[in-house]
Amino acid sequence: MKATIPLTLVLATIGCSSQAATLFNEDFEDNNANGWTLVGNAQTSGTQSIGNYSLRLKRTASGTTSVDTSGHSDVTITMHLAATGLEGGDTCYAEYSTDGGSNWVTLVQLMDGQDNATFYSGSATPSDAEDNADLRLRFRSTGNLLGDYCWGDNVSVTGTAGGITPAPELAFSGSTNLGSVDLGSSNQTTLTLNNAGNADLVIGQLSGLNAPYSLASDGCSNQTLTAGANCQLSAQFSPNAVGYQSDDLTIPSNDANSPLNVTLAGTGVEPGSVVDDFDPLSGSGAVSRSLLSYATLTSGSAALVNTSAHALPSAAAHPSNTFEGRLELFGEATSGGFDELKDSFRYTGNSDTTRKHLPEFDFEFVQTGSHLVPAQRGNIASSHPEWEYILEAGRVWDENGDNGYSRAVLPFSLHQKNANCQHNGLMSFLFKDDGSVSDVHYQIASETCLYFQFDMWGQLSASYTPGAVTNADALKADHQAQELSQMPTKPISELAVDYPGTDYTQFGSSSETDPNYMTLYGFVIDGVNYVGGCNTRQGPHPDCDRITVPSYSTAKTVFAGAGLMRMETLYPGIKDEVIADYVSDCDSNGNWDDVRFEDNLDMGTGNYNLSGYMSDEGASHTNDLFLPEDHASKISYSCTEYSRKAQPGTRWVYHTSDTYILGTAMDAYLKQQQGSSADLFDDVIVQDLYAPLGLSSAAKVSRRTYDAKAQPFAGWGLTFLRDDVAKLANFLNADDGKINGQAMFDSALFEAAMQRDSSDRGLAPLTDYYYNNGFWAHEVKSLVSCSNDTWVPFMSGYGGITVLLLPNGTSYYYFSDNDTYLWASAAAESNSLRAFCQ
Repeated sequence: MKATIPLTLVLATIGCSSQAATLFNEDFEDNNANGWTLVGNAQTSGTQSIGNYSLRLKRTASGTTSVDTSGHSDVTITMHLAATGLEGGDTCYAEYSTDGGSNWVTLVQLMDGQDNATFYSGSATPSDAEDNADLRLRFRSTGNLLGDYCWGDNVSVTGTAGGITPAPELAFSGSTNLGSVDLGSSNQTTLTLNNAGNADLVIGQLSGLNAPYSLASDGCSNQTLTAGANCQLSAQFSPNAVGYQSDDLTIPSNDANSPLNVTLAGTGVEPGSVVDDFDPLSGSGAVSRSLLSYATLTSGSAALVNTSAHALPSAAAHPSNTFEGRLELFGEATSGGFDELKDSFRYTGNSDTTRKHLPEFDFEFVQTGSHLVPAQRGNIASSHPEWEYILEAGRVWDENGDNGYSRAVLPFSLHQKNANCQHNGLMSFLFKDDGSVSDVHYQIASETCLYFQFDMWGQLSASYTPGAVTNADALKADHQAQELSQMPTKPISELAVDYPGTDYTQFGSSSETDPNYMTLYGFVIDGVNYVGGCNTRQGPHPDCDRITVPSYSTAKTVFAGAGLMRMETLYPGIKDEVIADYVSDCDSNGNWDDVRFEDNLDMGTGNYNLSGYMSDEGASHTNDLFLPEDHASKISYSCTEYSRKAQPGTRWVYHTSDTYILGTAMDAYLKQQQGSSADLFDDVIVQDLYAPLGLSSAAKVSRRTYDAKAQPFAGWGLTFLRDDVAKLANFLNADDGKINGQAMFDSALFEAAMQRDSSDRGLAPLTDYYYNNGFWAHEVKSLVSCSNDTWVPFMSGYGGITVLLLPNGTSYYYFSDNDTYLWASAAAESNSLRAFCQ
């Protein structure tokens, strides 16, 4: 049974002023688990126990409870655990968390060979458990078969009243993005500083802001905040140049992690560049339409149609109605058609499933000129078991046959939950200012997904609720700025015009990638993105600029690799920090005590099961990384699956789990430096790199775990538009890792990654290949007839994704899903256009 003891209880002992009090005790002897949150097959049982009963976990399950240790020091946690019937990778855990469940520390871990029903115990006295109102305790099982059991019993938490070491903790809240601001104007944001600790917080003089940033008001400098108190300041952005600009506000204090650096960011725009009639249309509206006509959208039925029905016609007139408000669809869960084309994992069958239908659709939009802009961008987390939306900006126009309605087309994608497959779709509907709206026709007929391909279509009733959308002006301004900052594009065929003699068919060549599986491709030269692809099973996509594609493992380059190279400039020496010092789950078995951050980035940790090319990565146990939605499960697998086989830094073995560990470690390091609110992706990748490069809103959102930790994946889970890919490739290659002339990466790490340092090629996965700092490289001197070794750095992603950073400053990319990775024809043609070896 569970007993919670009053926190004022103090037991006298001889020779001591106080003794540890029992704050929590659970032995399950009352044959219930009241107060525990049970997930999966978890219940009390008398089959295996220390007394009469214990908590039994079957297959994959967990039981979690919370203990309040407020006012107590020297808090000790003790838990007992037994196992039966385990095989292979089955594991039982007894764990605790001092941060509300974001991170978990293992007290007891049992595997195959320790499953003889013996109860093992573990104890810990972590400092973070002191004075903690939400100390979490958890038993967890990861079995695969019905006979896999874990048994938790005899849990206790003790502590000594008083003895808490007072400490202040600085936290801040408020928006640091000041948006798009006209030159000659300004915008302000208010930040609140709060003392989240239990001792006085002494704030020093705020500093660090230089033009175009300044402090408009300062109620925080040289202030002392008692526990729970706060102060406010206002920062002002008065842009003095067009483009993205940022600066750091430095906040010194007596917090142990002082100073706190807060990065402010905004974009200067020319006055008048944010216009009411953005991208005006000059057509007459005399459009001849047979597909998705007024009659079809107001009273017809659904069918797959040629994509031309969703395309902006040449005669389209500027819209006479303006959309601002909320669009909601009805019947998503039961309506529509579905035709499965490929299902490698047998997700669906003949019966109806949630995977065959749209998730709930209820979102706000604003209109700027002829563009329809979603208020939420990037991957939008949802409760749907399989799908999440990515909404892109669409177009709005008038046609004479639409009876006073305006017509809207919205590109969207279904992003597989907790994964990276993306299925691209289009929606069309009619609306009026007064809230009148037609049905919404939708269809999906293309994707970037190796293992699951399908068509989906339908026509749903809808409601349009006009109304003011929060930050509507900023949404319009940001969208206009994004549109105007895109790299110039031309059809791939124009290469032959601009560079006579070029055989443009060697890019996206059908001899290397089947066009039926090609989503999009492009060749970047001299600041122009020459583009191709964008076909669907129902014709060419009408707005290829709005097709989203998954990063898959290219994120290992442009998130994990870019992150460590950037962090090395901010915090020199971080590359040599040890994993076990920053990831508690990796500090239990000794395998990570000598593994550096850079070893993880290089796939050279020395921890593996099989050394064959992709043998570990292709094993079924990697499901324990990719399928769980919580950080605790992902990091536990990542830290414990592999044993030590080689000295770190000497053997290449590919593990996405190693990149996940690195992302966790870098994020923990950043929080130590900048405070608990710092975020590796938002504050380093987006703030320092993606935002100043002008990447899309979709690219500024990362897949994260579905828990309070919200850990970004680092090695997969990003989303790009083709403009993002072109800009990233150009930044790394032609611009040499510089933004506005400023080097963004540590020089030594970047030179090695780009294969410019012959003394640091990295580790060799295959003959004539290297892998260094998250970048692949292949030697091609025989292909291009160079006399010296000629290395091509590149990124690679699951299913058929390649981004080449060619030695002549050009870049070639393609996103496909037929599991092919060929690119020699494109590289040879680029060399013919501009020689690699000169």
